[in-house]
Amino acid sequence: MKAFIAGIGLLGPGLANADEGFAVLRGERAYQPTALRVPEARGLAANEARRCPMLARYALDVGYQALNAAGWAAAEVATVFSSGSGDLDILDKNCRALARPPIALSPTLFHNSVHNAVAGYWGIAMQSRAATTSLSAYDDSFAAGLLEALMISGDGPPCLMVAYDLPPPPALAPVRPVTVPFAVAVAVARERPLSPCVLVEWGWRPCDLKESELSAPDLEALRRANPAARSLPLLQAIAQGASTRVVLPYLVDGQLVLDVSPIAG
Repeated sequence: MKAFIAGIGLLGPGLANADEGFAVLRGERAYQPTALRVPEARGLAANEARRCPMLARYALDVGYQALNAAGWAAAEVATVFSSGSGDLDILDKNCRALARPPIALSPTLFHNSVHNAVAGYWGIAMQSRAATTSLSAYDDSFAAGLLEALMISGDGPPCLMVAYDLPPPPALAPVRPVTVPFAVAVAVARERPLSPCVLVEWGWRPCDLKESELSAPDLEALRRANPAARSLPLLQAIAQGASTRVVLPYLVDGQLVLDVSPIAG
């Protein structure tokens, strides 16, 4: 099956946006895991922005990047939001509140604790009522989200997939070793867009191919440090503009295989 990737959004250590990230992935500049810029809560009024958790800010930031690169109107685009763990900072705070008498849960924290809270902030920020899906597949959440977006766009409207995870608070770090923040967005369409894009022929298969990795040790370490960063082999293939096969693990017994080919505008 085929689809087109029309835009990318990116935010991670040393990768402040898609353009800067692609320069690193092409080898035009050395990778320097510098401090991250603070992601923007685009489109939110002041009151919503104050309540918007950092995880949602990452998603809004990269989602807007990809949407803008594709030249799409948010109201016409379905969305998929995928996170390996959700907002572990809010989980930690809610668990601590439940463990201390008298129990007093923050209404804002409770409101933000649901897994689809990020999708809600996107709908508010972009004034979008388009269909949306929120999912999780642990370390394979990028592949799961991308597969969902590919399937949605194959039968319906263009789809924006956003994957994101942040490091957990200290109490949860031993059981969820996500060590860096990372977020990525991929704009996927059935029809070829007018702008330069990437053709992807994709399919699911049993686990019989080697998982795609990165040759640069520092970027490979980044790939392993966050579920959303499992996107880096695909991003590198797009950045380098070469026809490449990308293999992403998908749950215990499967793989998402992507044959990537650049297409000029």
